[in-house]
Amino acid sequence: MTSANSDLHPRFIGRLPETGIWTAVGLTRAQFFAILGISVALFLLVGGPVWLHVREAHFTRIVVSYAVIPIAVTAVFARHGVPRVWQVVAASGVLAAVKLVLTAGLLIVLALARS
Repeated sequence: MTSANSDLHPRFIGRLPETGIWTAVGLTRAQFFAILGISVALFLLVGGPVWLHVREAHFTRIVVSYAVIPIAVTAVFARHGVPRVWQVVAASGVLAAVKLVLTAGLLIVLALARS
């Protein structure tokens, strides 16, 4: 597609930037979103689908979904050399914060939809 043609038909939603919060903590975009996706998927599915158990306790799903984050981050950093503790802590903290916002928002939407 030529640039003149792309100016006539701009994308509604563009690609994710190559750099972002993931580069600040030493992860690639793919690594960041893969770990985040695995963690959110575990939250959604451990103990049964969360949409069927919205008003029940979520202790197990919370523990499992957060526990996988530092394990996965350590594995990613170990693959490229010896992981530094501060890198693992920083990347895990950022991922946990993003996951918290996503899953809390999702639970609110699901709870409102079920009421």
